[in-house]
Amino acid sequence: MKEPLLKVEDLSISFTTSQGPVSAVSSATFQVNAAETVCIVGESGSGKSVTSLSIMGLLSKTGKIDKGEIVFKGDKLLKKTKKQMQHIRGNDIAMIFQEPMTSLNPVYTVGDQISEGLRFHRDITKTEAMHQAIELLKMVGIPSPEIRVHEYPHQLSGGMRQRVMIAMALACSPELLIADEPTTALDVTIQAQVLELMKKLKEELGMAILLITHDLGVVADMADRVVVMYAGIVVEEASVWEIFEKPFHPYTLGLLDSMPTIESSGERLRTIKGVIPSPLDFPKGCRFHPRCPFATDQCLHSEPVLENVGNGRRVACWHYQTLQNREVI
Repeated sequence: MKEPLLKVEDLSISFTTSQGPVSAVSSATFQVNAAETVCIVGESGSGKSVTSLSIMGLLSKTGKIDKGEIVFKGDKLLKKTKKQMQHIRGNDIAMIFQEPMTSLNPVYTVGDQISEGLRFHRDITKTEAMHQAIELLKMVGIPSPEIRVHEYPHQLSGGMRQRVMIAMALACSPELLIADEPTTALDVTIQAQVLELMKKLKEELGMAILLITHDLGVVADMADRVVVMYAGIVVEEASVWEIFEKPFHPYTLGLLDSMPTIESSGERLRTIKGVIPSPLDFPKGCRFHPRCPFATDQCLHSEPVLENVGNGRRVACWHYQTLQNREVI
């Protein structure tokens, strides 16, 4: 069997705070295969973005990887020096951040910002890099790229700025693209255009995508496989078809039930009761049990482990068979 492009194994991350160390991610394990799109989904505070930043080696100074491995193409990224990671970032693994206006430098033109990465990773002149920047802007669908390349971020719309971020990320043809909520700040029409662009470029360039999102509509449109995170842990992993047809974890079921549908038009939206727990005070046992309609005494006292339940599917729930055997309406 071919080795996965990216493997995250037993990853735990904590942050130093005034109240002591706080766990953000606990024993997360998943993988991304070549040319595959994997979506990590969950509510805000579930550990999705922290996991993606750890892969890039971009945790803040207060962040610390307590244990685990991050393996990219057989290389252990946590063993790399800062200089080695600088050559991997943007070249082999690239990232699109959530809000382009805070990611792009306001005092440099978009052409300068795209060409900077090209010149760092490729042995080319400034003129050649600028020509490639124009081609990249053209590739991501920005009109009049010869003009836009000389403009500053504030002169562009939100959709165009996000396309510039995609162009920067794809400049050196990375094998893995990490996209952290890339469409959150965009309206629905532009969001659809950006997602369609990412799918098109994935097919043309053959790259893998690790997409961080809380939007199950985006998951349905983009994913091959889905990793569901809750309160810093992976609670379920399955193909996108399995997740939507029959989720095995109550949290995944709750997320799906919360999605508005045409049939539910005019009805009150369903919600998952309660809120995600604070990392300062995770409940004992299963972290989801205070919000779970299937919880029993076992869930209150004993934390389930993420186990393989067949066909490459994994779930961390004492009662997943209840969901597995339920009738799908």
